[in-house]
Amino acid sequence: MIWGVIMIVVSFETEKDQKEILDKAVKYFVDNVGLKITSRNDCCARFVDENQLGYVWVTLSQKGKKFEVDVESKEFEYHAKKFVKDFK
Repeated sequence: MIWGVIMIVVSFETEKDQKEILDKAVKYFVDNVGLKITSRNDCCARFVDENQLGYVWVTLSQKGKKFEVDVESKEFEYHAKKFVKDFK
């Protein structure tokens, strides 16, 4: 049997500032989903589960006056999609 890795990347654009975007990501993925934050800086935040098998990586890139937010996930696809949907 061959096992495949299921991973997704969902994206959206927002006019909110970097800090607000990342603060919302931390609140959602740490407080609501229960992941641990492993790194955070001005452009991204990374979260892992307790086994460090599943993860979510939130990355920001500036596009004019907006930010494009990419949410990459392995094992937490539902939560990544929900974060994007609820953020808008």
